[in-house]
Amino acid sequence: MNVSGLSILARKAIVTRRFGSEAWGQLFREVSGSHRCFRSLVTADTMVPLPAFLAFHDELMRRFFRHDEEAHAALGREACRFALADGPLKKLVEGRDLPRMVQSLPEIHRLYFKETDTWSEAALAGASIEFKVFELPQWHPYLEHFIVGYISEVLETFCANPIRTVRLQGGTGTGYHYQFQGSASDEGSEPATPESRRLRGIEAQRHLSHRELEVLLQVANGKTNEAIGLALGISRKTAQHHVARAYRKIGVSGRVAAAVWLAEHGLLGSARGTRTGVTAA
Repeated sequence: MNVSGLSILARKAIVTRRFGSEAWGQLFREVSGSHRCFRSLVTADTMVPLPAFLAFHDELMRRFFRHDEEAHAALGREACRFALADGPLKKLVEGRDLPRMVQSLPEIHRLYFKETDTWSEAALAGASIEFKVFELPQWHPYLEHFIVGYISEVLETFCANPIRTVRLQGGTGTGYHYQFQGSASDEGSEPATPESRRLRGIEAQRHLSHRELEVLLQVANGKTNEAIGLALGISRKTAQHHVARAYRKIGVSGRVAAAVWLAEHGLLGSARGTRTGVTAA
């Protein structure tokens, strides 16, 4: 896989705007010392080999941002805004209605990645968009979380609705499956299809920590964040953090919806929150 030089130009614009041209220059010089492809002039037409690009990206994240899921998604959204204003994305999506714009999402993927077996597909399903990526050469947070943040921002820009991102499959392997939901209210909302509900449940349960499941069980019992903190020996603020993080993982926004989710997945009887597929904290 090769990555378009457009991705490097977007990072230059973001880093220069936030941290100054000298910070960008220092990063570029240091990375080019280890990767010869950056010693040539890099333009929008340049194709950067994936290992060199990921090395550049990882160093950029280490130096200027956090190297976690949320930071990758946020950088993806910012890169999308650059592409809409100064890059190629405006021409790709302007003048299209929603179904045609959704059909164009795989074109965006092909715009940035060349000489690869990786491919993607997107489909409109009611007030949601299903987005799938297949045959990645490897798993990397850039190839999932950054791209998902980028696609989410495309939809946020195109639609008036707030866009809610739900991971149905991903986090490892050579592909992932997301749903971008644009419903007016997400209280207790579920993906559109039974298969989507099943996949989301498996994925969320696999990534819940022991502590997150503990607080969800407390939530289902009607406990407030303060009461949860007292019961588990943690502060109210820490309990609130665990609740919010667990909500994001299972794709709900309220206590009733969390209790319903636990019941649907057979977890309400789990006194200690220990269950196959739930990771330790």
